[in-house]
Amino acid sequence: MTQARALTEVSFYTGVADRQLFACRLLRKAVGSGQRIGVWGPARLLERLDQTLWTFAEREFVPHARVHPGLNALVRQRSPLLLSDQLEDLATCQVLLNLESQPPQEPQRFERLLELVGAEPEQVAAARQRFRDYKLLGLPVQHFDVSA
Repeated sequence: MTQARALTEVSFYTGVADRQLFACRLLRKAVGSGQRIGVWGPARLLERLDQTLWTFAEREFVPHARVHPGLNALVRQRSPLLLSDQLEDLATCQVLLNLESQPPQEPQRFERLLELVGAEPEQVAAARQRFRDYKLLGLPVQHFDVSA
């Protein structure tokens, strides 16, 4: 008898004052857990995140790679953290940090989804819709208010 895969766990972090810095801290923790993480979002946000991951902690480095056509296959394979604006580039990841305004197609392919929500009204509205979408799929959703 085969064991059924657990439902994808979705975690919303709301009230995030600085999404770049919070993402770096969250990703550092996730990389430390030994899981393979993907970050999906608009190219301009990923470019800023890539730069911030190099500089946010003076004595630390969060190993990561920005996926692009010229990325070395070995680097891609060994990087615990991949950044891409193409969801299919992140198919081998267990955890997905979603920086897009919509949910990923087939979110159940990931073990865990992370959602960061700032205070901007458009971000909040889009996050509420994603929350509803995940609930309609029957996924367990956790909410963490980090504004305090």
